[in-house]
Amino acid sequence: MTELLSLSKASKMLGVTTTTIRVWDNAGKVRSVRSVGGHRRIPLDEVYRLQHRTLADDRTITVCYCRCSTQKQTENLERQVGRVLEHCSANGWKFELFKDIGSGLNDNRKQFKKLLKRVADPDVKRVVVEYKDRIARFGFETFVGYCANFGVEVLVLQDTEPKEFEQEFAEDIVALVASFSARLYGRRGGRKKKNPDAPCAL
Repeated sequence: MTELLSLSKASKMLGVTTTTIRVWDNAGKVRSVRSVGGHRRIPLDEVYRLQHRTLADDRTITVCYCRCSTQKQTENLERQVGRVLEHCSANGWKFELFKDIGSGLNDNRKQFKKLLKRVADPDVKRVVVEYKDRIARFGFETFVGYCANFGVEVLVLQDTEPKEFEQEFAEDIVALVASFSARLYGRRGGRKKKNPDAPCAL
């Protein structure tokens, strides 16, 4: 969602008075919305339209995301970071780096959550990852759609993942099964404790 500006801020950007903006609004020459308190707010993209600019003109930041699953893969993570940042530097992009150590099946990664918030900022132009599964094991297209809502593109540098990532995926699946098994058996144990006098099954 584009930023909503007060009349005074919009007037300064356009070089006109707030009265002029009200006249334009009443005449349908500019689109406005009302705040909860009933005040007029002018969307930033409307100001840019009148200036013959686009929001894309102010998008200068490339957000890079890198991830590995475990601490023992830290060396691989740093190589991944190097390749991604080298690509950004070669293209002359201003970039910010987010990196996690955690499973691609885990949506609660700290830096990934920060990345999701950062994408919503109006100065972000693109997200760069080396492989799709660095974002998530499943649901990559959902992430692309989320970014598209803010006019942010997602650039994947490599289409085919190396065998080491296939091994990492297998380890993620094993960890996931182990986690669910522990929860399942834990719940069963809890039920037994709650019914100590229940008859044993023969």
